[in-house]
Amino acid sequence: MAADYDFRRKPNEKGDGEVQPLYPRIVSKGTIDSKRLFREIAEASSFTEGDLAGIMVAFQEKVSYYLSEGYHVKLGEIGYFSSSLKARPVMDKKEIRSVSISFDNVNFRATPWFRRRSSGTVTRAKFGFQESSNLPEETRRSRLEAFLAKNHFITRREYSQITGLLKGKALRELNLLVENGVLNTRGYGNRVVYLKPNNQ
Repeated sequence: MAADYDFRRKPNEKGDGEVQPLYPRIVSKGTIDSKRLFREIAEASSFTEGDLAGIMVAFQEKVSYYLSEGYHVKLGEIGYFSSSLKARPVMDKKEIRSVSISFDNVNFRATPWFRRRSSGTVTRAKFGFQESSNLPEETRRSRLEAFLAKNHFITRREYSQITGLLKGKALRELNLLVENGVLNTRGYGNRVVYLKPNNQ
């Protein structure tokens, strides 16, 4: 098998409308979670899925601990983890105090061996990148109103279907409507539904 790729334009940071060049990018086939990894490794070794899950928890605890203490952590031949800081830029060290400096993010740098092992062949993706539709906001809002006129509530998946928005953008838009008092939510996690306040 091969990795799929398609082209995407580089974002225009200047915002001047000038068309930017295209660059090849991997089109994700999905996300492999730890449960699948544990299952496949257990099937090919003497470890149980429970053993592997326990080891993963222990690694997470130890790696995060040493990163918080200022160490770099090398995880086998996968690569190195390190922490980054955030603070306002200064010209002199005396201009800033330690209370104004905080941890920002965790960085990862793959080893040359892991980069080589992760390299494969690529083929042009058949369908390319999924993108949200360009329906105007007014159209999306009217479709939402029409849907809720016939149904007591709407799910994120249904909102994506009627507006053409991908999951992340649909969630952000629904949550913004909740913040603005247009919608309320009911349920938790993957079972959240959105409804008009008068439908409670």
